[in-house]
Amino acid sequence: MVKKLGFLLIILIFIALGGGGWFFSGVTYEVGLNPEFENTAEVGVAEDRVVIEDISEKTISLNVQEEMWGVMLEDGIYGVLGENGSAVVSSIISLEGDVITREILQINGELEIGERVSSSSLLKIENGKYSILGTNDYEGIDESGKYTPKSVSNTDYEYIEYESDLGMFPAYLTSKGETGVVIFVHGFRGAFERDFTAMLRAPDFENLGYRSMIISYRNDANAPKDPSGLYQYGVTEWIDLDNAIKYVEQNITSWLQNNPDSDRVDGIIFEAPVISFWESVEVNGKARYPFLPELFFPYIKLFTEIRYGVDFDTMDFRDALVKSEVPVLLFHGDDDEWVPVDMSDYIADNRRTNFTYIRMSNVGHVTSWNADPVRYIFEIEKFLESLN
Repeated sequence: MVKKLGFLLIILIFIALGGGGWFFSGVTYEVGLNPEFENTAEVGVAEDRVVIEDISEKTISLNVQEEMWGVMLEDGIYGVLGENGSAVVSSIISLEGDVITREILQINGELEIGERVSSSSLLKIENGKYSILGTNDYEGIDESGKYTPKSVSNTDYEYIEYESDLGMFPAYLTSKGETGVVIFVHGFRGAFERDFTAMLRAPDFENLGYRSMIISYRNDANAPKDPSGLYQYGVTEWIDLDNAIKYVEQNITSWLQNNPDSDRVDGIIFEAPVISFWESVEVNGKARYPFLPELFFPYIKLFTEIRYGVDFDTMDFRDALVKSEVPVLLFHGDDDEWVPVDMSDYIADNRRTNFTYIRMSNVGHVTSWNADPVRYIFEIEKFLESLN
């Protein structure tokens, strides 16, 4: 009887391991590897989860109990969007339980106590006035309903296509700048037509003498798909970036004139980069499924690799970045819920030359500009000047 119970227990353990591996490998695939996955509400996008507790002319108090992935607890300037109004908030004045009180820099329309609001990091500053992208006064779209450098930041541009091994890839190329070209590569599930960070920063680079090329790459909407049917996190996407660089070399004469003897890339600016994809999977997995034991993640990794034919080790570029001599400026917030700051810390601990690390306290994912706009542009300008 005891022997039979032992066998039954072993069978149940194998069933549990198999079922768990199947479920969590499926989550890893759908959320992280499947380009066709569209249910982004299930991957940490927190909308309409903040409630206004109190509001005055100069301060706003928000209940953030349900805001799991937002920015209202982080330092910097951010937008608060309600049904009939919006506000731009800055300094954190107090935090009592789930209620945070912040300074109001600007308010448009009406916000009411008890109203559910969402947050946004997509801001621009013009002549001392803040605008939140996607609001009635700043929709940011052109007449055809698209976001462009012109509609988002009043930056002149042209629509171009560059050729890679899989076909033609669309991109935006801004018009002014005689020093060089900055190629923007968007992040996870992004698209060049919705690369708001690039479009918002394009005028800053233009002021520093650089044109911006905002590119698409494989698996983007309206772009060729990777033959694997998966996101590869740099394993194959690098080919498209390489061909974007070739486009610059062949078509942008000012770049060639100013860099006749230089290597193909003068420098790289990173913002919260996914240097090792599996490290990000573990961070997000632990946040969403805190009951999972630490030892279960290597099993999920192996199960996913076997089931979907991927090799996560090939998506780990930490050592390559450590060994590279290309100058790097890296921004990363220590409260990043998406991409662990530990990866950037690893690079900082192991790379000794041509590396500048701006590690920002109480700052989240890709919001270093929001944390300190003046410092952000200053660090970029200093870095670019060091390359000439």
